[in-house]
Amino acid sequence: MTTPRIQLRPAVAQDLNAILDIELASETAPHWPHAAYAAILDPDPSQAAAILRCLIVAYDGELPAGFAVGRMHPAEGIAELESVVVTVSVRRAGIGRALCAAVFDWCRSQGASEIILEVRTNSAAAIALYIGLGFTKTGRRPLYYRDPDDDALLMRLPLDDRAISPLAPASAPA
Repeated sequence: MTTPRIQLRPAVAQDLNAILDIELASETAPHWPHAAYAAILDPDPSQAAAILRCLIVAYDGELPAGFAVGRMHPAEGIAELESVVVTVSVRRAGIGRALCAAVFDWCRSQGASEIILEVRTNSAAAIALYIGLGFTKTGRRPLYYRDPDDDALLMRLPLDDRAISPLAPASAPA
Protein backbone atom coordinates (compact mmCIF):
# COMPACT_ATOMS: atom_id res chain seq x y z
CA MET A 1 0.00 0.00 0.00
CA THR A 2 1.41 3.39 -0.95
CA THR A 3 1.41 6.26 1.52
CA PRO A 4 -1.53 8.54 0.80
CA ARG A 5 -0.95 12.18 -0.23
CA ILE A 6 -3.71 13.61 1.89
CA GLN A 7 -5.13 17.07 1.42
CA LEU A 8 -7.76 18.37 3.83
CA ARG A 9 -10.05 21.31 3.19
CA PRO A 10 -13.54 22.58 3.90
CA ALA A 11 -15.99 20.83 1.60
CA VAL A 12 -17.67 22.63 -1.28
CA ALA A 13 -20.83 21.75 -3.19
CA GLN A 14 -18.81 19.84 -5.82
CA ASP A 15 -17.70 17.40 -3.07
CA LEU A 16 -21.21 16.30 -2.08
CA ASN A 17 -21.53 13.35 -4.48
CA ALA A 18 -18.14 11.99 -3.37
CA ILE A 19 -19.14 12.43 0.29
CA LEU A 20 -22.36 10.51 -0.29
CA ASP A 21 -20.47 7.75 -2.15
CA ILE A 22 -18.02 7.38 0.76
CA GLU A 23 -20.86 7.36 3.27
CA LEU A 24 -22.91 4.78 1.39
CA ALA A 25 -19.90 2.46 1.09
CA SER A 26 -19.58 2.40 4.89
CA GLU A 27 -22.24 0.28 6.56
CA THR A 28 -21.87 1.92 9.96
CA ALA A 29 -21.69 5.55 8.80
CA PRO A 30 -24.68 7.75 9.57
CA HIS A 31 -26.65 7.89 6.35
CA TRP A 32 -27.75 11.47 5.95
CA PRO A 33 -29.62 12.76 2.91
CA HIS A 34 -27.89 14.97 0.35
CA ALA A 35 -29.88 17.94 1.69
CA ALA A 36 -28.34 17.56 5.17
CA TYR A 37 -24.81 17.92 3.79
CA ALA A 38 -25.88 20.73 1.45
CA ALA A 39 -27.34 22.61 4.44
CA ILE A 40 -23.93 22.53 6.15
CA LEU A 41 -22.39 24.25 3.13
CA ASP A 42 -25.23 26.74 2.72
CA PRO A 43 -26.87 27.16 6.15
CA ASP A 44 -30.28 28.74 6.68
CA PRO A 45 -29.53 32.28 7.93
CA SER A 46 -32.39 32.06 10.44
CA GLN A 47 -30.68 29.04 12.04
CA ALA A 48 -27.07 30.23 11.73
CA ALA A 49 -26.67 31.20 15.40
CA ALA A 50 -28.22 27.97 16.67
CA ILE A 51 -26.52 25.45 14.37
CA LEU A 52 -22.89 25.83 13.38
CA ARG A 53 -21.35 22.95 11.45
CA CYS A 54 -18.20 22.24 9.53
CA LEU A 55 -17.74 19.65 6.81
CA ILE A 56 -14.12 18.75 6.13
CA VAL A 57 -13.16 16.58 3.18
CA ALA A 58 -9.96 14.58 2.64
CA TYR A 59 -8.49 13.75 -0.75
CA ASP A 60 -5.73 11.26 -1.54
CA GLY A 61 -4.36 12.98 -4.61
CA GLU A 62 -7.44 13.35 -6.80
CA LEU A 63 -9.45 10.61 -5.07
CA PRO A 64 -11.90 11.35 -2.24
CA ALA A 65 -10.62 9.61 0.90
CA GLY A 66 -12.98 10.67 3.68
CA PHE A 67 -14.88 13.40 5.43
CA ALA A 68 -15.83 14.60 8.90
CA VAL A 69 -18.63 16.70 10.33
CA GLY A 70 -18.34 18.84 13.43
CA ARG A 71 -21.10 20.72 15.19
CA MET A 72 -20.83 23.59 17.61
CA HIS A 73 -23.36 24.14 20.38
CA PRO A 74 -22.63 27.86 20.96
CA ALA A 75 -24.74 28.33 24.07
CA GLU A 76 -22.87 25.55 25.91
CA GLY A 77 -19.38 26.08 24.48
CA ILE A 78 -19.38 22.39 23.58
CA ALA A 79 -18.73 20.89 20.17
CA GLU A 80 -19.70 17.52 18.78
CA LEU A 81 -17.85 15.26 16.39
CA GLU A 82 -20.87 14.05 14.46
CA SER A 83 -19.27 11.89 11.81
CA VAL A 84 -15.89 10.66 10.58
CA VAL A 85 -15.87 8.34 7.57
CA VAL A 86 -12.80 7.13 5.68
CA THR A 87 -12.80 5.20 2.42
CA VAL A 88 -12.14 1.52 3.12
CA SER A 89 -9.11 1.31 0.81
CA VAL A 90 -7.17 4.00 2.73
CA ARG A 91 -8.17 3.23 6.31
CA ARG A 92 -5.42 2.98 8.95
CA ALA A 93 -3.28 5.56 7.15
CA GLY A 94 -3.98 8.45 9.54
CA ILE A 95 -6.78 10.03 7.54
CA GLY A 96 -9.37 9.69 10.31
CA ARG A 97 -6.93 11.24 12.76
CA ALA A 98 -6.22 14.12 10.35
CA LEU A 99 -9.94 14.73 9.83
CA CYS A 100 -10.50 14.77 13.60
CA ALA A 101 -7.64 17.24 14.07
CA ALA A 102 -9.17 19.54 11.45
CA VAL A 103 -12.57 19.40 13.15
CA PHE A 104 -10.94 20.08 16.56
CA ASP A 105 -9.22 23.15 15.11
CA TRP A 106 -12.53 24.42 13.74
CA CYS A 107 -14.25 23.76 17.08
CA ARG A 108 -11.56 25.71 18.94
CA SER A 109 -11.99 28.60 16.48
CA GLN A 110 -15.69 28.62 17.35
CA GLY A 111 -14.93 28.84 21.09
CA ALA A 112 -15.48 25.22 22.12
CA SER A 113 -13.87 24.09 25.36
CA GLU A 114 -14.65 20.41 24.85
CA ILE A 115 -15.87 18.02 22.20
CA ILE A 116 -18.22 15.08 22.62
CA LEU A 117 -19.15 12.17 20.42
CA GLU A 118 -21.07 8.94 20.31
CA VAL A 119 -19.77 5.84 18.57
CA ARG A 120 -21.09 2.35 17.98
CA THR A 121 -19.79 -0.01 20.65
CA ASN A 122 -18.85 -2.54 17.95
CA SER A 123 -16.61 0.01 16.15
CA ALA A 124 -13.34 -1.08 17.75
CA ALA A 125 -11.13 0.80 15.29
CA ALA A 126 -13.04 4.06 15.78
CA ILE A 127 -12.98 3.69 19.57
CA ALA A 128 -9.22 3.04 19.47
CA LEU A 129 -8.76 6.17 17.33
CA TYR A 130 -10.76 8.30 19.76
CA ILE A 131 -8.96 6.95 22.82
CA GLY A 132 -5.65 7.57 21.03
CA LEU A 133 -6.75 11.18 20.52
CA GLY A 134 -7.41 11.52 24.26
CA PHE A 135 -11.16 10.95 24.49
CA THR A 136 -12.51 9.32 27.64
CA LYS A 137 -15.62 7.18 27.93
CA THR A 138 -18.45 8.94 29.76
CA GLY A 139 -21.53 6.77 29.26
CA ARG A 140 -23.58 4.46 27.10
CA ARG A 141 -26.95 4.68 25.30
CA PRO A 142 -28.52 1.23 24.93
CA LEU A 143 -29.75 0.35 21.43
CA TYR A 144 -29.15 3.88 20.14
CA TYR A 145 -28.20 2.75 16.63
CA ARG A 146 -30.27 0.79 14.11
CA ASP A 147 -29.38 -1.23 11.03
CA PRO A 148 -27.47 -2.90 12.63
CA ASP A 149 -28.69 -2.45 16.20
CA ASP A 150 -25.98 -1.34 18.60
CA ASP A 151 -25.38 0.69 21.74
CA ALA A 152 -23.72 4.10 21.59
CA LEU A 153 -20.60 4.72 23.63
CA LEU A 154 -20.43 8.36 24.78
CA MET A 155 -17.00 10.01 24.87
CA ARG A 156 -15.57 13.48 25.57
CA LEU A 157 -12.33 15.36 25.09
CA PRO A 158 -11.37 18.70 26.66
CA LEU A 159 -10.06 20.96 23.91
CA ASP A 160 -6.85 22.57 25.01
CA ASP A 161 -4.14 24.26 22.97
CA ARG A 162 -2.15 21.10 22.30
CA ALA A 163 -1.91 20.44 18.62
CA ILE A 164 -2.62 17.02 17.20
CA SER A 165 -0.26 16.07 14.43
CA PRO A 166 -2.73 15.32 11.64
CA LEU A 167 -1.04 12.36 9.96
CA ALA A 168 1.01 11.02 12.89
CA PRO A 169 0.03 7.56 14.05
CA ALA A 170 -2.30 7.53 17.01
CA SER A 171 -0.83 6.60 20.36
CA ALA A 172 -1.62 3.14 21.62
CA PRO A 173 -4.87 2.96 23.59
CA ALA A 174 -4.42 2.80 27.34
